[in-house]
Amino acid sequence: MTDSAQNTHRTKPAHIGFFTIPAHGHINPTLALVAELVNRGHHVSYAVTDPLADLVAEAGATPVRYTSTLPGSPTATRQEWPEEEVEARLMFLEETKTVVPQLEQAYAADRPDLVVYDLPDFLALAEKWGVPELQLCPTHVYTPGLESVLDMTPTPEKIAVQEAYDEYFAEQGLTLREKDFMHPRRCIVTLPRSFQYFGDQAADAYTFVGPMLTERAFQGDWQAPDDRPVLVISLGSAYNDRLDFYRTCLRAFADLDWHVVLSVGKSVDPAELGEIPANFEVHQWIPQVRMLSQASAFITHAGMGGTMEGLHHGVPLIAVPQAADQFMNAARIEELGLGVQLDGATATPEQLRAALEKVTSDEEIRNRLADVRREIKEAGGLARAVEIVEALL
Repeated sequence: MTDSAQNTHRTKPAHIGFFTIPAHGHINPTLALVAELVNRGHHVSYAVTDPLADLVAEAGATPVRYTSTLPGSPTATRQEWPEEEVEARLMFLEETKTVVPQLEQAYAADRPDLVVYDLPDFLALAEKWGVPELQLCPTHVYTPGLESVLDMTPTPEKIAVQEAYDEYFAEQGLTLREKDFMHPRRCIVTLPRSFQYFGDQAADAYTFVGPMLTERAFQGDWQAPDDRPVLVISLGSAYNDRLDFYRTCLRAFADLDWHVVLSVGKSVDPAELGEIPANFEVHQWIPQVRMLSQASAFITHAGMGGTMEGLHHGVPLIAVPQAADQFMNAARIEELGLGVQLDGATATPEQLRAALEKVTSDEEIRNRLADVRREIKEAGGLARAVEIVEALL
């Protein structure tokens, strides 16, 4: 427990329920907060699928299991995450219709005093139960001006999705509407404000506390084997079936005086890579936070979880976005001078080596990383997040 959090403990213990997408990139940013709330005497339950139950239990939460339709779940109705917004929204609506009844039943005898949610669909539960809600957002939030970055133009397809959500909420007897999703009553954002597009325009409902990281001991320990600089390469836990890119990385860094850690994900068998250079270690899963604490560079898909982990440790980033919001994250990394971005589909070994040379030798990048680390430290992190949670109880 942090000293600052311990010194401000004035709140009666409560039941706090966490609800988010069953994926590492959404659960990991919540774990430090879960652990701190449990340390402060609160009962924390966490709606979660079976494969991720141990993850939240290790942080001290009580898993409340449900079955999901999302990719990666044992009961998934599709195996790939969609790349188009409309298709993704319809997928989440299907998930909401499947999951909300399960959770209503699971929590019938012990409803939370506060709903902490990521996916706005879970607002339905807060209204059904008549309890306050708090969004915990691990990515960009809506700010005026975001339209210049994202295509938010209404289309017949997007309007149809909005109407489908509103029809579902009306059938449930709720006042909640899809338009409410972009305007939460209160929201903790696990980014430094400077990384948010138009962060200075964010509404007062948003508090940018920066990333809240834990050591995640359940992932295992790791120590760099020698004094060579460490390069970590990972495309995250989704959209990572990129055998050709991994082979390009092997060719790019095989002859460099670096120790390279390559994470290929569960979709790729390391044996498919062919001969592994002596300066590489290859895994399907890595203790990423532990490794980044010792890394000198990070090739990342620019998912927000990995991006924040890299920035927390001051590691220069080479972004190779694959899908979804990763492209706007990669552009932001380059725009803010925190690294560079490449097209992972076309990047050559020469381009990858040049990018590594640039991000590790550019003094301006080094200075910008130091600025962001300072901002993250000053944002309040875990102690500030706990204050916000307990103020709503």
